[in-house]
Amino acid sequence: MGRKKYLALAIVALLALGLAGSVITAGAAAVSPEYWEGNPNCADISCPSGASYKFDDNPRGTITRVIDEAHNLWLRIVVTDGLYVAWEASPGIVVNCVVVKGGPNANVYRYGGSYDGDTDLSAPTNPNTGVPYAVSHVEFCFDYELIVSKDAHPTYTRTWSWTIDKVGDQTELTLSPGQQFTVNYDVTVDATYTDSDWAVSGTITIYNPDPVNPAVIQSITDVVSPDIAATVSGVSLPYTLGPHGTLTCSYEAALPDASSRTNTATVTTTGPVRGGSGTADVTFGDPTTVVDECIDVTDDQYGALGTVCFGDAPHTYTYALTVGPYSECGDYQFVNVASFEANDTGATGSDSWTVDISVPCFGCTLTPGYWKTHSRYGPAPYDETWAQIGEDGLFFLSGQSWYKVLWTPPEGGNAYYILAHAYIAARLNILNGASSTAEVDAALDWAQSFFDTYTPTYKLSKTVRSLAIARAATLDSYNNGLIGPGHCSE
Repeated sequence: MGRKKYLALAIVALLALGLAGSVITAGAAAVSPEYWEGNPNCADISCPSGASYKFDDNPRGTITRVIDEAHNLWLRIVVTDGLYVAWEASPGIVVNCVVVKGGPNANVYRYGGSYDGDTDLSAPTNPNTGVPYAVSHVEFCFDYELIVSKDAHPTYTRTWSWTIDKVGDQTELTLSPGQQFTVNYDVTVDATYTDSDWAVSGTITIYNPDPVNPAVIQSITDVVSPDIAATVSGVSLPYTLGPHGTLTCSYEAALPDASSRTNTATVTTTGPVRGGSGTADVTFGDPTTVVDECIDVTDDQYGALGTVCFGDAPHTYTYALTVGPYSECGDYQFVNVASFEANDTGATGSDSWTVDISVPCFGCTLTPGYWKTHSRYGPAPYDETWAQIGEDGLFFLSGQSWYKVLWTPPEGGNAYYILAHAYIAARLNILNGASSTAEVDAALDWAQSFFDTYTPTYKLSKTVRSLAIARAATLDSYNNGLIGPGHCSE
């Protein structure tokens, strides 16, 4: 049974400080006293109680009587100036009456279990002085109530949902037969979560502090605020809980969300031991169950990319794949799929990137820069067209290989190397299947005659140099796709 709290602010403060040396002036108690002649006790005043305790021998100051140390049950009085009494009782003790004896008679205060403290109690008034008789003893008539305690263990599930996005740096390519091309990709995975299955569970512990009487438990209810009823299990009712006995049962309740709540267990009884209640806070923290917190990411062309967990999301994988070679002209597609699989449910997701590829039947041309890096010396993948010339073969009268000539910068505007770079690229393009034009063929014939005649260090006449630069320009236009079949992707 719940009891009304009736302690004046002054007495609360004083009790908290131990009430040592305090002075309480006369006032009015919460209930009016009954005058009784003589020296009445709990039985004399017909106060139905299962237990009593007397503070006797002219009590003064603050006195605490520990009823049950293990469960912190106690009665406390404060007698001020020998005349006025304040009292307080711990949970588990239900005060029904208090007898204050002084002089030849006593005052009886009846609380009926509705208070756990009061102030300004006194013995009857001395007619000779107009003030109460000095207190000779204070007797409490009380019952026990069950001490109900509980814990609360909130639980909920967090489920992660993942997305995947794949992007490449090319969408269309024009390649020559046998040509390879490197496409760079980014695959980004990210995660969001949904919470569900909020619940609370725990134990309810019921202790009977009465040293003599059993408590007959009729009901045990558990309610999560504002009005969510929990299921209580582990006990058959009614249940008789013996003196100083302890009963533990379980409860659980589904909740609609993660709001902070209060969980209250209430126990009702019949018999001398009263029921009681206990509360616990329901406060959610980290999820107790996590679903699909990690995924494995793969690429159908590249292979395994790695494992990502929600703490690292979003995460981007960067990698490259080689497209080609295609041996015959035509239109192709390079479709590349990145996907993931979640670690718990096996949920999957994927995203693809498509590169449309054209291999012209009349070929396409590539610049000297491409041919420089696609020989057997790398660093790019080898283009087998080089094998038709041979990188290490002697380039005309230069004293250098074709490869060395292509890599020699035309310092000071050296016309020989300017023309040689354009010539070598054009020759390789034609060998690679790119169609030529009459203008290009003429430039190639002139260049070949030039290389059959001159060396890189030969001092050219102004006229010959101009012609060499002009032929190089024609071949550069061809290599860059400005004339002829068009340019390949590089």
